[in-house]
Amino acid sequence: MRAQRVQVDGAALLDPAAGAWRAARAESLAMQATPLVMQPSEYVQTKWKELAHGALQELRVAALHNGRALFFRMEWEDETDDSAPDDMSRFPDQAAVMLPLKENASMMEMGTPEEPVNMWLWRGDVEAPLYVTAMGRGTSVRHREQVLAGGADWRDGRWRVVISRPFHVSLPVEQVVPLAPGVTHKCTFAVWQGANSERAGLKAYHPLWEPLEIER
Repeated sequence: MRAQRVQVDGAALLDPAAGAWRAARAESLAMQATPLVMQPSEYVQTKWKELAHGALQELRVAALHNGRALFFRMEWEDETDDSAPDDMSRFPDQAAVMLPLKENASMMEMGTPEEPVNMWLWRGDVEAPLYVTAMGRGTSVRHREQVLAGGADWRDGRWRVVISRPFHVSLPVEQVVPLAPGVTHKCTFAVWQGANSERAGLKAYHPLWEPLEIER
């Protein structure tokens, strides 16, 4: 995946319908349900044994940067807009970018204490994306610092979501993936469909690290 450099204001790139995105190359990524054996509790594994989750099969992703911040645009099919659940038993639509904080971090295990991962989590019911780190299944920590920005649009049965992070952020170095023009890294993606009660480890995900090249 290549993040092309564009001369576009960051506020404009947060709009999923911005003209720059129409010209950006999007990758089509195969998605699959997270295996039940990966769920952190026996209760969840048993409850969902006869239920379907992670049915989304395709996610389209494009990446751009403007020299100051990196932007990912994700697009997927979803029949319902679950950005504002109307009762406590329903869940919001969500999507995330995950990057390793250490080169050999395990994507399947959501990192380890020695090699954690970083997630940029968009939730339909939260104004700004959440900055999350994890050191294994069931260890996700949401950080208070508002270092991410996002934009989203649901129409015609599809979500279009943008998540962005500045190249320079004021966080402890061990919590930050070093990103900059000319840097290569890797990333992967996940989607939760709220109408299907998907949350936590119940999701559709891309089971491979994708190479990420940030154009100079």
